[in-house]
This record gives sequence, C-alpha cells and structure tokens, in this order.
Amino acid sequence: MYHIVVNPIAGKGRTLDKLPLLTRLFDAHKLQYEVIVTQAIMDAYQKAKAICTTGSDGIIGIGGDGTIQEIAAGMAAAFTGSVAVPLGIFPGGSGNDFVMTLADGKTQALARYKNSNVQASIEDFFTAVRTNRVTQVDLITANGMAFMNIGNVGLDARVVRNAVALKHRYGRYAYVAAVYKSIAKHMNMPLTVEIDGKVHEGEYTLVAICNGQYYGGGLHISPQAKLADGKITLCLVTAMSRLKTMTIFPYLVAGQHHRLGAVSYIECEEVCLTLKSGTESLSLDGNLYEIISEDSDGFPPEDRRYLSPHKLPNAERGEMRFKIVPGAMKVFL
Repeated sequence: MYHIVVNPIAGKGRTLDKLPLLTRLFDAHKLQYEVIVTQAIMDAYQKAKAICTTGSDGIIGIGGDGTIQEIAAGMAAAFTGSVAVPLGIFPGGSGNDFVMTLADGKTQALARYKNSNVQASIEDFFTAVRTNRVTQVDLITANGMAFMNIGNVGLDARVVRNAVALKHRYGRYAYVAAVYKSIAKHMNMPLTVEIDGKVHEGEYTLVAICNGQYYGGGLHISPQAKLADGKITLCLVTAMSRLKTMTIFPYLVAGQHHRLGAVSYIECEEVCLTLKSGTESLSLDGNLYEIISEDSDGFPPEDRRYLSPHKLPNAERGEMRFKIVPGAMKVFL
C-alpha cells in the first residue's frame, strides 16, 4: 500500500489538479494506494508518522517544500536512525527548492516540472515508484525535527515570515515586499555559534544550515552542498549594516554572493546556535518556528500566528542544535 499525502492549498490549490494524473497510473497498474488530504499545519507530520508505524510501500508528498519537510520529519520521528519507508516528492508548491538540487539544477527542475511537462514528469515519477528506483539522501535535524533542504535564521528567515504576512496584500509580489520590509528593519543577531565543538562569538546577519543548494524560490545559496555527503554546508554571513544588506539578495540572484567579504562556508557535522538576546524565527524548508532568548518574551500574538504551533525543544531558551543524519532517507528518483 502506497500513501499519497496532498496539501490542498500548496501552489494556490494546483496540487489537487495533479492528483488524478498520478492516481490513474496507480489504478492502471493495480497498485493499492490511499489519498490523504492535509487539513492544517503539522497535519502532514502527524499523518506521515502514523503511516510509518503501521507500514507503507512508500509515502508520496504532493506540495511545496514546507509540506515535504513535515512529511519527512514525521517519517524520521517514527524510526531510530534511517527511515525504512521511501519518500516520493512531486512538487506542487510555489518554490519547490529541494527538487532543484535533487534534479541536478534549477534549469533541469524547472524544465521537468513546468506545466507543459506535467504528464511526462508524472509518468517518469510513477515509474520510479513502481520499480523502486531510489536514491539515498541525508537529513538534518534541528533539535530533533528533521528537514530535507535548508534551515535558516536571521535576515532571510525574517523575509520568509514577512512574505507570509504580506501574501494577502501583495500576492505574488509578497516576497519582494518582504525583502524591503526586512531590510528596513534589519538588526544583526548576537549569536554563539558552535561548529563541531569549536565556539565562535559574534553578530551575524544570517546563518543557513544547508543540505540542499537552493531556497527562496531558486536562490543558489550553497552551490557546493551535496545531498549525500554526510555533511552540513554551513553558510555564515557576519554582521552587515542595513545599507550593505541591500547587496545580499542581488548578489544571491546573480550567484555571486560568495564574493562578499561577510560570507563564508564551513563543512561540518554538527552546529549549535545560541541566541544571546532577542527573538528570531527559524525557517526549516519554509516552515517557521520561534526562537526566544532567555531575556525575551517572544513575538507578539499578531506575529506568532504565522509560526508553526509545534514548539522545538530548547528553542524557548534560544538554543538550536543541528545534526547531520547521513543517508537517512530513501527518495524515489
């Protein structure tokens, strides 16, 4: 039995249009399946965890990066170590960044999954499921919560939070509006950063904990990251002025951010971030969680509504520990 988990609001509801294209292939080949439509935040997590405890030939997620993160986290929570059940990813969100690395590049991913190629890509995807064509990839955990692609805190995570808040007003231009709002209110983060046991103190504009290469709808934040190397690719951007932060996103779009003196990369297996003061949002593949230092009361209620209701252990005292779990997930490819 296969289980197809669909987020009905991902990609402005287009996921439900893709579902029949996939299920009729299951019907034609007489493969048993169950369709599960998520209802709320963290529903995909709970459903995937429950499925893994009872058994499955594979869980297929139709949605964006956030949906896939919830599914992967739920699957990982059901096992100790490697996940025994394969994961299928058919992208249906607005960003779909993880599959850009999985497909060996943004251009390849966009060509494969664009609307005119949906039928062909679904048929190829179904062949991978039917023949059990899989590849093994790493997971990263953040205080025990698994994610597939990129975790980030600081300016870029604030952009994600502001984009969610502004979406109802600006629609598809919400991300651009969020960039301007985030830069206008930018403040650097005082952090203790422990990397494989070595401690660094300082102020940072952003920190990205990378398994994949892309985030933010195709920004190539970590070109050197590999999905199956047993390493976290850590991107650190040390403190920048409000004026200088205006250069980050144009450089990212052009793939030239590595030329900025504030940007550095470290390959590692474990990272611990301790927020020394203030409140930040942590983005795990686009899903937002609250990090609160011991001297802060956290976000006001009107901002907290954009965050996941799931509380990460120790995040309430400002501590986030990231660990690589090598080869933990089998992905249909």
